[in-house]
Parts: sequence; structure tokens; C-alpha cells
Amino acid sequence: MNSSVVRLCTASIVLFGNAALAMASEPAHGSDAAHGPDSAAWLTLLFSFVNFSIFVVLLRKYAWPAIQSFLSGRRKEVADAMAAAEQARLEADAIRRDFAEKEAALGETRRRMLEELRQGAAADREKLLAEAQAAAQRLRAEAERQAEHDLARARRELRAEAARLAADLAEKEVRAKLTDSDRSRLVREFVEGVARP
Repeated sequence: MNSSVVRLCTASIVLFGNAALAMASEPAHGSDAAHGPDSAAWLTLLFSFVNFSIFVVLLRKYAWPAIQSFLSGRRKEVADAMAAAEQARLEADAIRRDFAEKEAALGETRRRMLEELRQGAAADREKLLAEAQAAAQRLRAEAERQAEHDLARARRELRAEAARLAADLAEKEVRAKLTDSDRSRLVREFVEGVARP
């Protein structure tokens, strides 16, 4: 591209140079005609074109590589930014999917934990009910044993009391019917029984 610009500039200079030579070689119709407004306009145009051509050549030689480097660097930055944005979008989509999966798994975990808690509560209720029934049976059996024990003791006490009352009654009756002669005979028999070896 550099050589084509140089060729274009060279061709333009040659063209304008030929035009300027052609204008300079025309016969003059007067002293003012050679230096008239047409000749000055062409020279100004030629000078402007030469200046512009030099500017383009210098711009092409010194500024164009920097501009090209800047534009290619900028293009690379934009491409890198777009690639990074696409990568970030893909990562965000992956994170969103991951969170959606975790949310679904969390809902499933919550449902499973509630079911386990319900089952555990039902099992605990059954266990506590069985333990309460066993405790009630133990208490009932203990109460029955205690009642039987208390009843047997009350019977023994009643028999003892009845025996005591019967003994008291018999003693009173014997005393009432026992005469003085019976008493002396009983004392004598007791003393004889003790005196015998």
C-alpha cells in the first residue's frame, strides 16, 4: 500500500508539473498575461497539491504504522473484551444453572428432611406409647402386688386381733367362772409341775 501511495503522488506531481509547463510555455499576450490570475491559480494549486502529497507520504510513512498498530490493538482489545464478556456470560449461565440445580436439590432435601422428621416423630410417638403402656402395666402389677400384700397383712392383723379378742374374751369368761377353789388347785398343780425334775 505504501508503494501505491508513492506512485499516486508521483503521478499527480508529474501531471500537475506537465500542466504547469504547458501553461508556462504558452505565448504571453502582454506583460501582465504571463503573470495573470490564471498562472497564479495554477501555481497555488500545484504548490497545495505538492504540499498535500508530501503530507500524505509523511503521514503514510510515520503516522500510519502507529495508527494501524493502535487500530489493530484496539480491535484486539475489543475482540478480547467480547470474548471475556462471552466467557463471563457462559460462566454466569453455568452459575445460574448451578444455583437452579441447588435450589431444586434444596427443595428435594427439604421435602426429604420433613418426611424423615414425620417418620421419626411417628416412630417416637409409637415408642413412647409402647413405653407408657409398659409402664402402666408395671404400675398396675405393682399396685396389685402391693394390694395383695396389704390384704394379706390386714388379714394377719385381723386374725391376730381376733385371736387376742378371743383370748381376752376367754380369759374374762374363765375368770368369771373360776372359783377360789379352782384357783388354788391350779396354783398347786403349777408348783408341782415346776418342782418335778
